[in-house]
Amino acid sequence: MSSFTSSSKICQEFESILTTDPKKRRYNVFLSFCAHDKGYFLSSLEEALSLEAGINVFGDIKRFQHVESVLNVIQDCKVAVVLFSKNYTNSSSCIQELEKITQCCRTSDLVVLPVFYQGVGPFYHGDMFGGDTFHDFLDRISMEEISKEEDKLMTWVAAITKANKYLGSRDLIPKPIYRYEHVSITDYIKDIVEHITCVINKNRDFCANSCTPSVKSGVQDVIQLLKQSKSPLIIGIWGMTGIGKSTIAQAIYDQIGLYFEHKSFLKDLGVLWEEQNHDQVLFKGHQHHRVLLVLDNIDKLEQLDVLGLRRSRKWFGEGSKIIITTRDRHLLKKHGIDHIYRVKELDESESLKVFNLAAFSQATTPQEDFSELSRQLVAYSRGLPLALKELGFFLNGEEALKWKNVLKSLKRLSIPAPRLQEALEKSFSDLSDEEKRIFLDIACLFVGMNLNDVKQILNRSTQSAALEISNLEDKSFLTIDENNKLGIHVLLQAMARDIIKRKSSNNTDQPKMYDVFLSFRGEDNRAKFMSHLYSSLQNAGIYVFRDDDEIQRGDHISISLLRAIEQSRTCIVVLSTNYANSRWCMLELEKIMEIGRNRGLVVVPVFYEVAPSEVRHQEGQFGKSFDDLISKNSVDESTKSNWKRELFDIGGIAGFVLIDSRNESADIKNIVEHITRLLDRTELFVAEHPVGVESRVEAVTKLLNIQNSDDVLILGIWGMGGMGKTTLAKAIYNQIGSKFEGRSFLLNIRELWETDTNQVSLQQKILDDVYKTLTFKIRDLESGKNMLKEKLSQNRVLLVFDDVNELEQLKALCGSRDWFGPGSRIIITTRDMHLLRLCGVYQMYTIEEMDKIESLKLFSWHAFKQPSPKEDFATHSTDVIAYSGGLPLALEVLGSYLADCEITEWQYVLEKLKCIPHDQVQEKLKVSFHGLKDFTEKQIFLDIACFFIGMDKKDVIQILNGCGFFADIGIKVLVERALVTVDNRNKLRMHDLLRDMGRQIIYEEAPSDPEKRSRLWRHGEVFDILEKRKGTEAVKGLALEFPRKDCLETKAFKKMNKLRLLRLAGVKLKGDFKYLSGDLKWLYWHGFAEPCFPAEFQQGSLVSVELKYSRLKQLWNKCQMLENLKILNLSHSLDLTETPDFSYLPNLEKLVLKNCPSLSTVSHSIGSLHKLILINLRGCTGLRKLPRSIYKLKSLETLILSGCSMIEKLEEDLEQMESLITLIADKTAITKVPFSIVRMKSIGYISFCGFEGFSRDVFPSLIRSWMSPSNNVISLVQTSVSMSSLGTSKDLQKLRILCVECGSDLQLTQDIVKFALQGQ
Repeated sequence: MSSFTSSSKICQEFESILTTDPKKRRYNVFLSFCAHDKGYFLSSLEEALSLEAGINVFGDIKRFQHVESVLNVIQDCKVAVVLFSKNYTNSSSCIQELEKITQCCRTSDLVVLPVFYQGVGPFYHGDMFGGDTFHDFLDRISMEEISKEEDKLMTWVAAITKANKYLGSRDLIPKPIYRYEHVSITDYIKDIVEHITCVINKNRDFCANSCTPSVKSGVQDVIQLLKQSKSPLIIGIWGMTGIGKSTIAQAIYDQIGLYFEHKSFLKDLGVLWEEQNHDQVLFKGHQHHRVLLVLDNIDKLEQLDVLGLRRSRKWFGEGSKIIITTRDRHLLKKHGIDHIYRVKELDESESLKVFNLAAFSQATTPQEDFSELSRQLVAYSRGLPLALKELGFFLNGEEALKWKNVLKSLKRLSIPAPRLQEALEKSFSDLSDEEKRIFLDIACLFVGMNLNDVKQILNRSTQSAALEISNLEDKSFLTIDENNKLGIHVLLQAMARDIIKRKSSNNTDQPKMYDVFLSFRGEDNRAKFMSHLYSSLQNAGIYVFRDDDEIQRGDHISISLLRAIEQSRTCIVVLSTNYANSRWCMLELEKIMEIGRNRGLVVVPVFYEVAPSEVRHQEGQFGKSFDDLISKNSVDESTKSNWKRELFDIGGIAGFVLIDSRNESADIKNIVEHITRLLDRTELFVAEHPVGVESRVEAVTKLLNIQNSDDVLILGIWGMGGMGKTTLAKAIYNQIGSKFEGRSFLLNIRELWETDTNQVSLQQKILDDVYKTLTFKIRDLESGKNMLKEKLSQNRVLLVFDDVNELEQLKALCGSRDWFGPGSRIIITTRDMHLLRLCGVYQMYTIEEMDKIESLKLFSWHAFKQPSPKEDFATHSTDVIAYSGGLPLALEVLGSYLADCEITEWQYVLEKLKCIPHDQVQEKLKVSFHGLKDFTEKQIFLDIACFFIGMDKKDVIQILNGCGFFADIGIKVLVERALVTVDNRNKLRMHDLLRDMGRQIIYEEAPSDPEKRSRLWRHGEVFDILEKRKGTEAVKGLALEFPRKDCLETKAFKKMNKLRLLRLAGVKLKGDFKYLSGDLKWLYWHGFAEPCFPAEFQQGSLVSVELKYSRLKQLWNKCQMLENLKILNLSHSLDLTETPDFSYLPNLEKLVLKNCPSLSTVSHSIGSLHKLILINLRGCTGLRKLPRSIYKLKSLETLILSGCSMIEKLEEDLEQMESLITLIADKTAITKVPFSIVRMKSIGYISFCGFEGFSRDVFPSLIRSWMSPSNNVISLVQTSVSMSSLGTSKDLQKLRILCVECGSDLQLTQDIVKFALQGQ
């Protein structure tokens, strides 16, 4: 320091310090400061450290001038706090202290905390450094062991941070504390004290620390690399996905960034690059500045090209540091990076800590029950931070059972945590196709094998195996150890297996290429037994796969063999003495048994000179061979255990035992016959629990009429997705297939038809299945048609074509009935009824939903493994049945999903399903929606799903036609595709799950922004959008019923200028109605509260107006011409007194005014409506008469006057209504019936008395009853009209129903009696 005052007391104390045992530190903290800048801040800091925190501080301002003695104190302290102020560098004592501090950092565990105050910073250009930067200042500090090429600033940073072991993740390296970061000096001092206390107390949990020693070590290692040059330096941080590259880079950036003039951290640059934001990552013009740049997750060399890092480092000033994190070491090598740092996995203790923090929110395992489970899960993560965190988060709060299930998945090499799988697969997706193929092959087959051997095998299918393996190593997907053995992280292995499993499941319905796969040990029996068996199978027309390459079997299995196993129907495993001595054979057996368990491959063991018990228990010579294999090869315990299990299992399968056989030919004949029987049986798996299948099979079998018809019959099984069409077809195929000369079942044609290769393979499969031979080879689709017609016409065959969706498919596979021999039966399953009609299929079975009993039984089997629900779950099970609507797919999926769940979880799942449909069910149903090729058909489906379920089909067609959707055709297509149904009242219906699927499609348009969706119906979302006026032009349809607020504003609709469908109930709007969309086609407003409709509302586009239960007195004050209006429904408007002027509604087709008791007159202008089809005035009790002009309505088909109690008569002009079919006038005051009724040519139903159900079959008996003297009837025949006006008997015969209410004697003339008798 620049000045000190001495005292004997302090001197004595100081002397005692120098003689104290260094292990017993008298002072914990050394304060280095300039006395000229001391003041309140320094005294307050020292007081806070000494008195409040109880820390021994060497910082008294009355220090000695004996610099050498003071310097000796530094090396004995734990923390040195350097207070940089304006005059610090003007003091030679301060400079010497700083030099000593830096030296101690390099040689001891001293921790330094730089503190900048009085406006001073590392790049302060004021008085402190005399215009120089902090870097220049450090140049003036004597650092003898630093080479001229080293970066002195980074050397200083590395030195003062090297020994830090205690601070949290935010304080990994002590960074300077700035005065301007704090609002007050008190907060500033408090922050400094916290930092110092943390170091002294070794508080590892400070700042919620989750940073591991490995990460801290990595940071220190990289910083040491950064100091090696003054020139711009580029460092690569390399490692696999999730290893912590970005964590290390971020920690370095946080701690040293303050020492640079400019800094930037570009996080996840790969994602930024994909978004084409290249301009955001350009850096130029920093030639004279010290820059810190971190480029995180670089995955393409071109990214570095655009940044300019490959061309020149002149963009950056001296001392600049560029840090690149990447998975691809090759990218770093090619770029010419100065240093590459590989991030290592965490050790076991660090791994356990990271996992526990994620799983339990603490560093230790809280319960003994989870201790061993945690240890095992950590072991499978193999030190990968991402895996530890994701598995921990995935299991946080879960029961031990869930933990055990996750552990089982990991042991089976399957990743249970979706986010972890997603992250790993993201890196996999960045590989080239060839790299992907090589990686998957190595992960599944070659881990632990010698690199040279693997190259030799892979070179059989590619010439670039060595290059691809090198690339995979550079990209952190595999490792090569010192013994030249290939290694892959266990989670990458699990990811690979999951990918292959998905691909395999997607291809399970591919046509099988081989009848039999032969697995054997060539050196034991190839020359004699195998060649004999192979030729015998071939002679029997059985297509066999046998590896007959120039033998390179040795110890490894080829990739082509695995594919052949998957494409085989049966497998013969010849277990000979040395079979288990071959790694190749054991891997082959493992794959065979796996496919046998999971996909029904039939495995036939042949025990050739070994007993089944020897195989089962690995005994005798067979067991010795197996032991030799294990001892000579690097086989891990897991693989060994799997192999022993497969040998045990296959040893227990009934097969053929050939020991000292005297008649090998007979044995081979038996094997061939057995295989032939297996192939002929070819029963398909129907269902685990085939509830309700039997009755449906019986119904379809009757339609097929197998026994009595020699005609070729084609039958369609039609229904919506998930109804069980395929299940039913499989059951029928199994039951009747043996009665035909040949048969074939083509599964899932819709998906397989996408490529030309699959189209030809489907044709090929028909011939292969029917004739059990591969002698017929189809070259292309057209030649295949000719061959199918030529061959199949000679035989009685059964063909099933499953999930057909295109006419071209049927043309290629079963062109016409002429293709098939007499008695053949073809079954087609489809969702498209129209397709069946196009190809002339007239026999059709419509598959119906399950009833409640069947539904409950099927659901219970999947949920409870019994035919009825458990007692406590009965009510919830009924709720699931109701939700599923009898759809078998939904019952199976939800049953399996809810199995083993607690009853509280059931309630949660049911609530969730109301908002978010189940993915597996939805994806199946979406196939039908995506199969709609016409845009308008999809729009019609979505409109119905959201707004029109339960509405009259004709009304909906009118509305949607007004939207330009050609709804007549569109709805017909939806009905044919089983997406919509029409009930016996002509109302549109839709299965609840199809409705939910449609609404989910709308939801997915903008999951987080409902105002950007095309249709809105959820009450909460709609109310929020209207209340906050968030509507957009994206909204095409909106429904809101009975909101919690009394009144909303019309301005809420201002931006919804493309709204065409609006359904409101109990909603009040205030404001100018001009804001409602001018494109509105349908207005349904239950409870409209105004006395008349606002004149400013633009109604010109309206097709349908429904204002039920309104307070209207009249429709409008000022008439508007509504040329598009087809439907007007003002029913239950109790205050309505008059009808509108109909001359302004020239195209009206439907007028409904039910229960409008105040209505007294109907406008005479109604006679001008030449397109009106229906008038319904039921319950209009105030209506006294109809206008005479109403009888001029020649287009009217239905007139309903029931309950119009004040209407007394109908005019003779009624016969002018030449299109009238239905006339209903129950409970009126009508006393006279015009004779002209019987002359109306179109009349079909008449009711004046409430009788229902009368037909022309009972009409004569009704007339005869009038003739009975006992009847008291009133004459309803007008006396002014002659009897001849009743017309002829032919006129009367046209009358199908006549109901007449009588009260006195009816004088029937002979003419009427004649009419009655002739009508019989």
